[in-house]
Amino acid sequence: MAVDKKKLQKGPDLDRFLEVGKRRFTTYARGAGMYSLNYYTFVNLVKEAGANLQIKKKVIVDLDILDAYLESNADKEGVVENV
Repeated sequence: MAVDKKKLQKGPDLDRFLEVGKRRFTTYARGAGMYSLNYYTFVNLVKEAGANLQIKKKVIVDLDILDAYLESNADKEGVVENV
C-alpha cells in the first residue's frame, strides 16, 4: 500500500522541458532583471510572445522563444517614419 502512495506523490515529468543545454528558462522576476524591464512589462511581453510555460502553480519563461520574438519584432518597433 505504501508503494502506491509514493507513485501518486511523484511530481510532473520536467525532463521534457529541461533538456540539458538546449533551452534556457527563468522566472518572471529574474527575467525582468535580466532584460532591465519593469516586472509587469516583462510579464506582458512574455505572454505576448507565448514564452510562458505553466507547471502547476509555477510559471517559467523560455528565453529562447522570447529572444526569437524580440528579434522578429525589433524591425517594426525601431522604424521612425518621416512626417
